[in-house]
Amino acid sequence: MGLGSVDRENETDQFSFPASWQDSGRMQVQFSMFRSRHLDAEGYDAKMKFWMDLIEKYLKFSGRPIFSLRDLQLLFMRGDQLPACLDTVISEMHQRKQIRSRSEFEYDPANSWGGWLVNSLVKRPLSWSWSKIKHSVVTEDLEASALIEWIHLNALNNTCDSIAEKVLSENTGKLLHFNAFKTLCKTHGVRVYSDKDLCVCLLALNVRQIVGLEFKVEKGIRQIHLIKIPKKQGDDLNISQEDQAVHNLQNTQAQLLKQLEDLEEEIKVNDDKVRQYMKENKRQMAKTYLRKRHLLEKNHERRSLALHNIESLLSSVDEAQNSGVVLDAYKIGSNTLKKVLSNSGLIYDNVDEVLADVRDTLDQHREVQDVMSNSVVENASQEEDQLEQELRELCGESAPATFSPHINNNLRAEVVITDEEMIAMLQDLEVEDGTVSQSSVKPVKTAI
Repeated sequence: MGLGSVDRENETDQFSFPASWQDSGRMQVQFSMFRSRHLDAEGYDAKMKFWMDLIEKYLKFSGRPIFSLRDLQLLFMRGDQLPACLDTVISEMHQRKQIRSRSEFEYDPANSWGGWLVNSLVKRPLSWSWSKIKHSVVTEDLEASALIEWIHLNALNNTCDSIAEKVLSENTGKLLHFNAFKTLCKTHGVRVYSDKDLCVCLLALNVRQIVGLEFKVEKGIRQIHLIKIPKKQGDDLNISQEDQAVHNLQNTQAQLLKQLEDLEEEIKVNDDKVRQYMKENKRQMAKTYLRKRHLLEKNHERRSLALHNIESLLSSVDEAQNSGVVLDAYKIGSNTLKKVLSNSGLIYDNVDEVLADVRDTLDQHREVQDVMSNSVVENASQEEDQLEQELRELCGESAPATFSPHINNNLRAEVVITDEEMIAMLQDLEVEDGTVSQSSVKPVKTAI
């Protein structure tokens, strides 16, 4: 099968080939076996890069980190022509540490390449050495090597990133069966080619400490059974009995909801049949379906009560968990506050003593300001008086009467004027004509 369309059910998107894919002459060269690199190093490297990039691009596109030589040959077949150079490409990718065998990865997914080599040389030296001798002496089984499954690490990381971004971030705090998790991936538009591809992705996510896994053995095969998505980073990834109990309650809740929907649909069908038989005047048949309806209603009521109880239990568990979180937050906050108060010396006696010192210091400062202000004003007033006196002496003026700027009516100074001064002051007064009569002037003179 060619790659004109991706080999997967319900797949509508087409893989985008490089532009040279339509060039038959060039593709004839690309499909041929590799010649020795020392003959044409540039052409050898260009051809190797072409196939490495194409394989990685396709595996990322299809969400297929697991592949074999046979898979690639069938996927990249043009017409009836199979690429004859892919075994060399896989060998080169393995040397560059771009791929790992599936069996080795599943045996120890957490090990790096260096750890994997140490593990192989230390723990399994005899089997590893025998394998090398066998492949060097005995003719290699080409058919078996074509079926060896490899894991492309970049494609694996790409699919894991997509799952973490689209699925895990939207379903935190859940415990899911493998099939339910697979459905979620499909719902969120994450492309995963097969169950085995999803399994290796979950193993990689478990190594990243993003999900927790529980396995089960069926027919001698170890399979992923439950996937735990933590609420936040750092939560315990081990699946406890409490997690399983809550998971069972949630499954029972979902089953009861489905049963109630089915019962309601069945009750509706019975009602339709009762009406139909009544129209046909078949009263006995109508009574039969009416009795069945009563039984269904009782069954519906019992299941509704059971659903209510389960939902109450789930609500109580959730409330207890939240209360525990709040209590832990209180404890952490209280301990933190005590520590801060202790380190900063914020004790009642210390604070009261410091505030008393502050009040005393402010009072002293206020008194100093008052003293300085009064002395400055008095000195300035004396200096001003001296300057005025010097100016009068220079100009030959007599000293003017001084008046206090603050007039107190109760303490007025007495002014003494002699008779001669009063007569002189009256004579200096000017009176307009007609304003004062002679009769009014004479008595004044007489009095004088």
